[in-house]
Amino acid sequence: MTFYQQMKHGLWLSLVLFVSAVLAEEQLTTPQKWQLLSPDQQISVELVLSGEALTYQVSYRGKAVLKPSVLGLTFKGQPPLKTGLLADKVSSRSQDLNWQPVWGQRSNIRDHFNELTLQLHESKAPGRRFTLVFRSYDDGVAFRYQLPAQAALAGDLVITDELTEFAFARNFSAWWVEAYRNLSFEYQYMNSALSSVSVAHTPLTLTDDGIAVAVHEAALVDYSSMTLRNITDNHITLKADLMPWNGTNPALASDTLPDRVYTKAPFQSPWRTIQIAPTEAALLNSSLILNLNEPMAAGTDTSYIKPGKYMGIWWEMHIGEKDWSPGPLQGATTERALQYIDFASQHDIDGLLVEGWNQGWEGQWWQRPPTFSFTKPVKGFDIDKVAAYAKAKGVGLIGHHETAAGISYYEQQMADAFKYYQRLGIHSVKMGYVGKRLDGREWHDGQFMVQHFKKVVDTAAGHQVMVNAHETVKDTGLSRTYPNLMTRESVRGMEYNGGSPDTGNAPNHTVIIPFTRGLSGPIDFTPGIFNFNYQKHRPNNRVPSTLVNQLALYVTLYSPLQMVADLPENYAPGGKLHPAFAFIDAVPTDWQQSMALDGKIGQYLVMARQDKHSKRWFVGATSNEQARTLTLPLSFLDADKTYDAVLYLDAPDAHWQNNPMAYQIQRRTVHSKAVLALALAPGGGAAIEFVPR
Repeated sequence: MTFYQQMKHGLWLSLVLFVSAVLAEEQLTTPQKWQLLSPDQQISVELVLSGEALTYQVSYRGKAVLKPSVLGLTFKGQPPLKTGLLADKVSSRSQDLNWQPVWGQRSNIRDHFNELTLQLHESKAPGRRFTLVFRSYDDGVAFRYQLPAQAALAGDLVITDELTEFAFARNFSAWWVEAYRNLSFEYQYMNSALSSVSVAHTPLTLTDDGIAVAVHEAALVDYSSMTLRNITDNHITLKADLMPWNGTNPALASDTLPDRVYTKAPFQSPWRTIQIAPTEAALLNSSLILNLNEPMAAGTDTSYIKPGKYMGIWWEMHIGEKDWSPGPLQGATTERALQYIDFASQHDIDGLLVEGWNQGWEGQWWQRPPTFSFTKPVKGFDIDKVAAYAKAKGVGLIGHHETAAGISYYEQQMADAFKYYQRLGIHSVKMGYVGKRLDGREWHDGQFMVQHFKKVVDTAAGHQVMVNAHETVKDTGLSRTYPNLMTRESVRGMEYNGGSPDTGNAPNHTVIIPFTRGLSGPIDFTPGIFNFNYQKHRPNNRVPSTLVNQLALYVTLYSPLQMVADLPENYAPGGKLHPAFAFIDAVPTDWQQSMALDGKIGQYLVMARQDKHSKRWFVGATSNEQARTLTLPLSFLDADKTYDAVLYLDAPDAHWQNNPMAYQIQRRTVHSKAVLALALAPGGGAAIEFVPR
């Protein structure tokens, strides 16, 4: 190259660098804007990139839901990844397809969204790069962070803060459970102004005239779960607060940010989700959380995955009739298990859970380091005999792994434990993590539990076992990816009515949790209590509902594994089957379609579902402590069919406090143009089966 050519090339390169610098400076001083609309154009997301930050805001039907809200991350030992950002590339795409879950509330799910992707980098050192992906659906908005492999983020990384904000445009009415408490999600929900929220678990549900909003996350994989912390008192801007390692509570810690996520590039965060609907009931019809998870891997074995109903040697311990410990009150005996199996086999109940079957339950097991063996049955329980008897009767034995929050202790036995179950032909397990901290130090909602639970689900799948998890991290739709992950508790369940010192749940609890916890995924709430007179050992406790309300919960609270929670003798007192048990006999747990027809959070809910394997429909309606009459149009039924309807209704004098077992059964012939009036007692309900002629 001649001297002249070198000069010309150098001038050209300098000009390019100058122009690039000018353009970069212009980007930093002149905000750039992008808009993303939902397919039906009812939801609008506006992104604004300035030198200060990248922000997003959301509106619904022309009204602001979120004001400009900051995005960004903070890594340990590095400045926040927030300011001085430049857009390298902006792209968009749309998708509209249908997919079929292995099981679920709907047999066919539409995944329809518009997407906007921003590839960004810092204009100054260290020059880190990352991508933000936004999706807008007709039922909400989602976004996530993606960080590619790069020299500026080499080696081990620690996320100490996620800067994501949710700056709400109005002071919604909020339904929430406070985070950083010893029992995680197992509290009754509070209702307050949004400005009174301190730090809340998600889903956080918000309501106002003409709108309902729920903030949560999807596809929580090898990350810490997100809570939402108010930026200060009496504000309505919440900020992502990832659960930290080592049991730290940021509100009580020093000025040093705690370690929240251990990772390496490349990685991506879970989706941050904002479900939006015109009513609370419409939120229940969303499939946003599932849609944001990855499909299951090709070739995944699903042959052993079977939704169904199960019983358990369980409730009698909670009401004080039996005990988990071996001895005279031992619940897990061979004889008792055979009695349950006989009843289950007569009523097409698929499985039997036996708590306390294994060694290590002696005394107050929840207050000491775990001593469980997961391959050795307790004296008095012949697991081989019980498993063989169950198989001969067409009932599956359900395993139980209570860890007492001793994760390291459990993981040493986990592989052998699942091999043991596979040998016995056990294809379902209930996991338990009772305890204030995992291994004495970690939160139940942090990355430690997320990583452990992934090991559990993978190990179980390797041995053809379905998982039902209690006291674990919240659901984020992972059942799409891992279909053996069936259901979770992650809520204050029926067991609190058995022996909780605060007397149990409030009557409105089961008309709150479908609109809150239920938005994240299936709930193993364990309904179906028929005997309300168990005060011999629990004088201050009772189930806060009528008998018919208990039937309706099989429809209003979704789970692919539904427990038939009471004792066999309470379903057939004196050897004669209770007439209302016919609804439990009939109701399935896998659905063709589901629709919330009407409801107000904390007040009432009406849900209709169609059986996946027949043309039958089922309706459940539940109320809080107030009596009410609901109007039920039957327009969801096929227009060209006539149906025989069996209605399980509260008796006129039914009341959850003093007459919970009063019920009536009516039979009618109906069609899609009919309208039913349902009179619900205080704490009551209605349960209906529609059978086409």
